[in-house]
Amino acid sequence: MRLILTISLVALISINSLAQPAGRRPKSTIYSASSEWQKVTLRQTARLSGNASAPTQPVRERVESTSRQPATPDGSDFRPAFTGDFSTNRNGWRAGNQGDYFYQIGLGRYSIRKRNTNTQKTAFSSVELPTNINLNKADYFTIKVDVLADSGQVPTGGILFGVKDSLNYSAFTVNGKGEVSIMRIANGQTFSDYMPGDFFMPGVTVDKNRNRLIIRRKGEELHFYINEQEIRSSPYLFKMLPGNGIGLTSSGYWTSFQKLIVTLGQ
Repeated sequence: MRLILTISLVALISINSLAQPAGRRPKSTIYSASSEWQKVTLRQTARLSGNASAPTQPVRERVESTSRQPATPDGSDFRPAFTGDFSTNRNGWRAGNQGDYFYQIGLGRYSIRKRNTNTQKTAFSSVELPTNINLNKADYFTIKVDVLADSGQVPTGGILFGVKDSLNYSAFTVNGKGEVSIMRIANGQTFSDYMPGDFFMPGVTVDKNRNRLIIRRKGEELHFYINEQEIRSSPYLFKMLPGNGIGLTSSGYWTSFQKLIVTLGQ
């Protein structure tokens, strides 16, 4: 009996195989050998498509550069500046014992003290301005400095400008009497061809202890101020300066300078 059932099963499978349409795979069928026959059909797993998506490639995003360019003011607003902060001697001012004077830089001050109280010489210290600050070529420039003295004294000293050397320069100074001098020195000689040269009363208030001296070029004119007040003989005609240095001078026992600055532009 078992042999007959086996033969029948084989024959049935063969018939089903022949009955499948061409190109279609037969379904796998298993018949249980239990007491009650059950048909179990195994469904074919869906074939993966030949053009299945390839593994996703990482997408490279273009990132615009956000690096900042150095902030460069336009020419109309650009004001080259030279500062003498006097915290260090990075500009190369005269320092130490030099002739009849002692020069000292520090704590924001440039101090000049007389070593020989009988000397008739004046202290002299200058440095060259940067090439982008040319006093002869600039239509507008400003030079300013604070001049200090011992308590109760009028500061004695001032600004040297257009310095070529110790024999060729121009100067704007104040003496202990509160008088001012605007002079041009050429080959060691004082000339009064367009600047007075001698000391005179400025017609503005000169304070004790501290004064701010200011020189401004406005086109073809030079203007001179003490504490923002223009002195009575100002302005003067601008003439070519012998050099492009800036300096400080003093003839008092002790004089100190602060906040020296040179700027171009109005």
